[in-house]
Amino acid sequence: MHLVIIGCGRTGSALAARFDSEGDSVAVVDHDAGSRRRLPGAFRGELIEGDGLDRQVLEAAGIEGAEALVAVSSSDSTNIVVARAARDVFHVPHVVGRIDDPARVEFGVDLGLTMIATVRTTVDRVHRMLRHPRLEPERTFGNGETLLVRAPVPDYLAGRKVAELGVPGEIQVVEVSRGGHSAIPAGTATLQTGDVMSFVVAAPSLGRLREFLGGRWPQ
Repeated sequence: MHLVIIGCGRTGSALAARFDSEGDSVAVVDHDAGSRRRLPGAFRGELIEGDGLDRQVLEAAGIEGAEALVAVSSSDSTNIVVARAARDVFHVPHVVGRIDDPARVEFGVDLGLTMIATVRTTVDRVHRMLRHPRLEPERTFGNGETLLVRAPVPDYLAGRKVAELGVPGEIQVVEVSRGGHSAIPAGTATLQTGDVMSFVVAAPSLGRLREFLGGRWPQ
């Protein structure tokens, strides 16, 4: 995976070190060249000095081939704009941004972005979101009997038909996002790596959905 990180503060540098140590390709963008001192000596990725809002800087960081972008600069507005550009202009499959002002989180969500308030942002959580989605419900219905959750399509389900992923009365795919665009899929639609699926799932079946997306979907 090629990961672009905007901001090389404590969170950005820790994420860069984590993914680099796991063998991923990492490019970090920061306006301060001195931020390199926050990266470990063994860091094999790149530090691109410049403004994360600059298209040329993003292209130098390899955004056109990136599988993920994490915007964790010190500016909420920069994080929102870069996250939206990554999704809508460069069609990066997985985009996560940080917002310091919790009041702005809803604004980011209204734009369809995955934005995390600082009080909930940790290196471990962002790592899990990119590696192993936690399937945190985005909305509940009734008294919590039914949930709406979103998750990336795991590699082993790429090529499967949407209809194959439904479990009557328990799990149903209701939306698929691809390249920044959303659609209600036909049962015959084929899933691709990088797609993000929305499921309506019965609360007791949430654990089963986690297992399925972890590699145990019925054959």
